Amino acid sequence: MASTSHALVIEHVPFHADPILAAIDHHDEAWAVWQSATDALVARRHVEMEGALARLLATPCATQFGALALLRHLRWHIQHDGITDAAVLARAADLALYLRLDFPATEPARAPLAPALRLLSGLGEAIAALSLICGGLVVIGLATLA
Repeated sequence: MASTSHALVIEHVPFHADPILAAIDHHDEAWAVWQSATDALVARRHVEMEGALARLLATPCATQFGALALLRHLRWHIQHDGITDAAVLARAADLALYLRLDFPATEPARAPLAPALRLLSGLGEAIAALSLICGGLVVIGLATLA
C-alpha cells in the first residue's frame, strides 16, 4: 500500500522580498512626481500615478508585513488625498480583515474634538503660568526669610 504525503509545503518569503514593497515605492515615487509636476505635465503625471495605483492594487502581498505596509500606505492616501475610489477602499477593508484589525478603515474626523483640544491646550498653558508664578513667590519668600 502506497502512502501519500499530505504535508503542506509553505514557502518562507523574507519580508524584504515581498513584491508589494516595490509596488508601494513605485506608487510613492509616481505620487511625488505628480505632486511636483508643472502645469504642462500634470495630466501625463496623473496618468502615470493612476497606473502605479492600479499596479499597486493588483500586486499580491506575500507576507503579513507587506500586507500591513500596504494597508498603512492606502490609509494614508485615503486620509491625505480624500480617496473615495471603491477599489482602494475595498482593498484596504480586505487587508484589515486579513490582518484581523478591528479599527475603522478611516480615522474619525477631528473637527468635533477641536474645541476640547483647544481647551486642554489653554489649560496646559494656564497651569504652566501659574506654576511659574507660584514658584517665583516661593523663591522670593525664602529669600526674604534669610
